[in-house]
Amino acid sequence: MRKITVEIVPDERIRAMMRPLMEHIEEMELIELLRLDLKRGIKVGVVRIRLAPGSTVESIGPTSLFDIKMVDVLERKGDELICLMKVKARGGFEDLREKADLDISWTAPMMVSRDRIVYSFIGEEDQIKAMVELLKEFGERTRVSVHNATFGECNTLSMLTVRQKEIVVAAKRLGYYRYPREANAEDVAKALGLSTSTVVEHLRKAEIRLIADVLSGY
Repeated sequence: MRKITVEIVPDERIRAMMRPLMEHIEEMELIELLRLDLKRGIKVGVVRIRLAPGSTVESIGPTSLFDIKMVDVLERKGDELICLMKVKARGGFEDLREKADLDISWTAPMMVSRDRIVYSFIGEEDQIKAMVELLKEFGERTRVSVHNATFGECNTLSMLTVRQKEIVVAAKRLGYYRYPREANAEDVAKALGLSTSTVVEHLRKAEIRLIADVLSGY
């Protein structure tokens, strides 16, 4: 697995879409991604925001493309805020979002400003190539950095995608991993509002990643 960081100069189409939001924000950096549902266009995360001069957190609101909800301001220091933010796509880019629903883990750094967008993700070679190709839709790539994938030693789950983590944690809580089992894949699927085949697929991929990490070197 490899970690890729892609820096993009947004094209005029993307700049125009971003303008209503970026009038109030100088820079926005993702600290931790808590939920990502690309098919439904939902993202929840902890973000660091540097406000534009004269703007306040109340200035940040919905745009033509996104419903933006500032769930909570966790920390405030001058024009810099750390917030819990929920973003939901209003419409458009459905085809692109579906194609981007790949078996990758989004990671830091991830930043947005008026002049650049930075995405970072971890995955296998074929998944990386597919995502790098999709990012051409946003503008000109100015830099692509390749690194060895590293995960926090204190949190093995950090190697999973957001969806994989969500499903594995739910399965554990419901008793899927107890012996004898107290829940099956169908039970997990019903609890999460997903199809059984989706749950089985993500559990399988997550278990492969976790076992590979635990048994690395053997």
